[in-house]
Amino acid sequence: MRSRRLVAASAALLALVAAAPPRPALADDTSGMDPLQALLLLPGVIQGLTIDRADMLRCPELAGGTAGIPELGPRRERGPDEGNPLDAGDATDAPRSLPRQVHLRSTRESFNRRYQFAVARGTVWYRSNTEVTGIAEPWAALPIPDCFDGRIAGVAVDDDEVLAIDEDRWVYTMDGALGTPSDFNWTLRWGPPLWTGPGRKLPASATDWDWSVVSIREDGGYLDTAGNEQAIGLGKVSHMWMLSHGGRRMTYLDPWLPSDESYEMCAPERGRFRAVDLASSGSLVAVISEHGDVFTRFYDFDMAGADPLFYKYAYDDQAGVKNPKVQLPSFPWVEQPKVPGAVTGRISVHKVGPGLVHRILRIEGRHAGRTGYWQKDVAAAGWHFVATGDPLAGRPLDNPAADTSRRDLAASEDRRYSGSAGGAAVVVRDFNTYCSPAHVWVTLPTGERFTLTLHTTDTIRQARRARGLDDHRRRIEGALEIPDALRSGDPEVKAYVDALGDERFVSADIDATLDALRFVDQGWRLAHRP
Repeated sequence: MRSRRLVAASAALLALVAAAPPRPALADDTSGMDPLQALLLLPGVIQGLTIDRADMLRCPELAGGTAGIPELGPRRERGPDEGNPLDAGDATDAPRSLPRQVHLRSTRESFNRRYQFAVARGTVWYRSNTEVTGIAEPWAALPIPDCFDGRIAGVAVDDDEVLAIDEDRWVYTMDGALGTPSDFNWTLRWGPPLWTGPGRKLPASATDWDWSVVSIREDGGYLDTAGNEQAIGLGKVSHMWMLSHGGRRMTYLDPWLPSDESYEMCAPERGRFRAVDLASSGSLVAVISEHGDVFTRFYDFDMAGADPLFYKYAYDDQAGVKNPKVQLPSFPWVEQPKVPGAVTGRISVHKVGPGLVHRILRIEGRHAGRTGYWQKDVAAAGWHFVATGDPLAGRPLDNPAADTSRRDLAASEDRRYSGSAGGAAVVVRDFNTYCSPAHVWVTLPTGERFTLTLHTTDTIRQARRARGLDDHRRRIEGALEIPDALRSGDPEVKAYVDALGDERFVSADIDATLDALRFVDQGWRLAHRP
């Protein structure tokens, strides 16, 4: 019944958006989706309702569940935090190999502010996060449905959601993980419409993965790049981050979006950085290279500008604006200082406190003959070492003191397109599906040359598609940035840019394929020319 109500709500929402009045094509008013684009979501909704539904038969009792239900009002605590049902000194069936305390999150061990979780013997064990709560107790078996208990191969946790992967790489979600055990609730649902899809598998190409969640209850809101407070949706933002293809692809799998690998964040160094490990929490992604270089970035589908169905975005400066839109571009990568000591390739991050402010980075390592981890708040200046005495589980990295972030970079995926547009020769030499901005070189018939900046973001889809570009058109949300100086100089240049629009940022949505870029608003068609 709940599933039918969600589907009906999805259709009604799309109908409302489709009925909205048209808006002017100005990039400072990227405030919602074009009605036609909203209607184009409907085939994906239908696909989600009809494709692979038989996959749910593997565990039909998990076709429902509460994951994805909007968070309305504050969390209701059901009595004091007492951890799991066991008390200190009680007998337990848990293997002795489980850690005394989970210090670093991985695909086998993780934690939130209330519990620790670990995989052993094909199931998940949990107990209070003693480091935070002070509650000491034995490990207890997490309640797991029979249809996949005994076959669990991995676990990840953030906020009040637990993600488990079985031996066949099927994904299962448990919410209520910040409540009492009576709040724990599993589902296999994943994908459109509105997280009611038939589920998905972790792609075989993944070499590492993690789970990231932001919520109103835990995070409240966040300050965007203009310093304005922005809201987090009632349904939270939940991403499974996946590292693949030699560590250069950082793909996010979202239960509200199609079960494909089409959504990706540009890696550091314009997608050329190679990571050996990835960690995420509260919309912060952290990666580390073979040489110990660490980058972090606050990023998710909503804040990156990809959700015009529910959010209003703008490239124009929103500082001091009444009722500001979400500022674009979103947060960039930040290179963290090198760890001043020996490290392995195990990196971990977890969120603390409200807002996108404090995230604790940890990297396994050694110092003064002791094992443990190096730690820093993402907002702090330097690292400090915390000794644990635990054996090192990660592979040692060379970690020279110098910045080696540009060493061993992968080949660029930038593509060159060119053509005639408005009587001028136009060349885009560095178009990249996932890396913004690109640059548009314009040569007028009279010989004048100038450059425009092309800002791009992904957009919401409900139908599955391949990664990157292929022969099928991919809609890219774009904006051309026109410097003020171009309107006050050469009259030929001024006339050309004035014809594009009178704003600093002009809408420039693109239908992109391997062979061509079609600028929807400008009517340009640029062909791929290597």
